[in-house]
Amino acid sequence: MTKQNPLSNLIYITAFFLIISGCASLRPATDPLLDNKAFDLATKAGSFNKHIVASKGTGWAMLETKTKKEKFKIAWAAVFPNKIRITFLLSGHPIETIIATGEKITFVSHTRAHAKYSYNSKDPDMKGYVHVPIKLSEMILVLLGRLPVKKFDDAYFSPLDSSLSTIILKQDWKALTQHLHFTGKGKINNLTSTDISGNLLYEMTIIKYKTYNFADIPVKIQIEDSDNRKLIIEITNFHPNPSIKESVFQLTDSR
Repeated sequence: MTKQNPLSNLIYITAFFLIISGCASLRPATDPLLDNKAFDLATKAGSFNKHIVASKGTGWAMLETKTKKEKFKIAWAAVFPNKIRITFLLSGHPIETIIATGEKITFVSHTRAHAKYSYNSKDPDMKGYVHVPIKLSEMILVLLGRLPVKKFDDAYFSPLDSSLSTIILKQDWKALTQHLHFTGKGKINNLTSTDISGNLLYEMTIIKYKTYNFADIPVKIQIEDSDNRKLIIEITNFHPNPSIKESVFQLTDSR
């Protein structure tokens, strides 16, 4: 058995903490009182429409890349945090159904474009299906009328925005960073996720809210990645907290 060199281990450990401390030093010095305000606002954003834990609805999904544009009617039933059944339709005919149970995800083609297939995942990345790098759980939050604000340990107003309308969120030991932008009326109209180098993962723009008697719901949302690929979701019919049977997320041969 080869003996490890204690000096080499010490070098690796020292380098690791230098990298971590170097990343931490990127955090600007800010006013602690404003930090508290930013933290409170971000916490409220993360709790936005938290009372909606299930939904049914219909709408439109538009997928856009540099070479093509596609538009589908969508119908869904979703339950927080990771259960959904969503069907994409074209000219009134179902094209594809996606079912996620919280343990696995299944894809069914109604046009025989592919065989039915499933794989185990609690929260799959949907980039291969909707072009932009959004997690299934984030898409479900959007369809619940909520905001995909990630967990955070630190929140502060961006020093580059003197209007105090942009908040930066960070989580200890995590590479991802989120930016929340508030309108003058206190609503979020933009949310971006970046990696540790500041490179854009995706930008979410809430184009339109609709006021119901139970909540304000984002009903037109655009999600765009760094290559200008877009997913635009437009909700036309929304039912909060309906009774959804577990069988909705079970696939039988007749479905």
